[in-house]
Amino acid sequence: MRMRVDLHIMPLVGAPADWASHLGLVCPRYQEKASTKASEATRLGEFAAGLLLASVLDVRRDEQLAIGPEGKPELAVGPSRIGLSHDDGMAVLAVAPGAIGVDVEEMPAQYGRLERDALRGVLSDKQVCRVEASPDVPLAFALAWTRVEATLKADGRGFAFDVRGGRLPEGWETAHVLVDGHVVTCAAREEPAICVQRLGMREAMALLGAEKDER
Repeated sequence: MRMRVDLHIMPLVGAPADWASHLGLVCPRYQEKASTKASEATRLGEFAAGLLLASVLDVRRDEQLAIGPEGKPELAVGPSRIGLSHDDGMAVLAVAPGAIGVDVEEMPAQYGRLERDALRGVLSDKQVCRVEASPDVPLAFALAWTRVEATLKADGRGFAFDVRGGRLPEGWETAHVLVDGHVVTCAAREEPAICVQRLGMREAMALLGAEKDER
């Protein structure tokens, strides 16, 4: 059995320079996340996550979200389950009928010490060697990393689960897509059948702004 996963993707490249003046388009939780002292790329990713929630699922109020013990958001009402992720270049929202986790990672230009150290924290030595023996190591790195992250998010425990030595929660299936130099991996109880849908940031802002003016 496969489970359909609608994967909504918002590239962050070319974001409007004045994006921070439009925080009112997203729910307060993501307004706050986009207003911290984090890097601009991180804040922009949080804003984009809020835009995806508002555009795709009409989430405009914090009360529409239920936040898990490790911070994973879910819809407070309705059968759909969701997953969110962003890096410096892309934000993604996965929507599915069952538990879902998603992670996005840009493939690094090269595989170096930083990437190796990251993998050593979540994989066994044998698994790290397998990544480093791949004909495309940057791709293998991104696949391995997002598989871990997506599984932990789907499980709900995040890194509260001890992944050292390559351990992961059991019973999760993963699938991935490659989009604009990024790997996006989804994890679910059934093999994810990923259906990609793109949404531009400017397009989302224009639509949400028009709806806000009408209210």
